Amino acid sequence: MQRTTDGWATAGPGLDERTTAPLVRLGLARAAPREEPTELSSAAGRPVVWAVQLTADGWDALLYAQVRAAPLPIGDPAPGLQQVGLRLSELDALRRFVELRGRLHHEPASGLESVVDAARFNAASNRWVVYVSGEQMQSMARAFFLERLAGSAAPANRFSRVYGVSYTPPPPTSIPEPERGKLG
Repeated sequence: MQRTTDGWATAGPGLDERTTAPLVRLGLARAAPREEPTELSSAAGRPVVWAVQLTADGWDALLYAQVRAAPLPIGDPAPGLQQVGLRLSELDALRRFVELRGRLHHEPASGLESVVDAARFNAASNRWVVYVSGEQMQSMARAFFLERLAGSAAPANRFSRVYGVSYTPPPPTSIPEPERGKLG
């Protein structure tokens, strides 16, 4: 492959019209119009029959792929926060939980929605990493309790085993029996 100063790439090992056709169809690259290789030939000082150039979307996709593939730096959490690694199914359960904000009797902890939105995948641990406060940990345990009631105990069990946090509903309050002989 030969690169020119204006972003055009010409045919080379692994780069030709056939291999770049999918990029062109997706709008991530554009093939040089028929008159462009002539101009490229004079600029390159050699014959250029075919050339391709990334579009703005192609550059953005390339940049995004590089950032996405970069390993998540694992450092110490901010004071008062704990690092939690979640499986995708656990993160999905938390997303459902925070979507119910405003309809639940026991709301998700303050800031849990932004924590869930900020989750970053760490390829080394194969987990989605979040940093949460103690109150948010308790709220996550409640979310996993609800997930257990809906059919999957795995998130609640793993969260309790790994982080030592589980949700136990408060005992029901007793309802006094009506006094005998009195109609209520």
